[in-house]
Amino acid sequence: MRYLIEKFGKINTSVLFLCIIFLIFELIGHRHGETSIEDVLFFPAIFGFFSCVTIFVIAIILRSLLMKNEDYYDD
Repeated sequence: MRYLIEKFGKINTSVLFLCIIFLIFELIGHRHGETSIEDVLFFPAIFGFFSCVTIFVIAIILRSLLMKNEDYYDD
């Protein structure tokens, strides 16, 4: 345990244990979603992951469309 804290850091270790606690709650508890898809196991985590990936892909596309050349202001 001490090695994990020294190598991984106190904040990261705390977040890891918090994630483990939420994982246990997810497996034990029953969620009451508004739609049937929200009752799927780990739906919030999966939805959040794909939302984050989508935001990054859109940002990369926008960067390539809107970015100016490096020497744009030197002309």
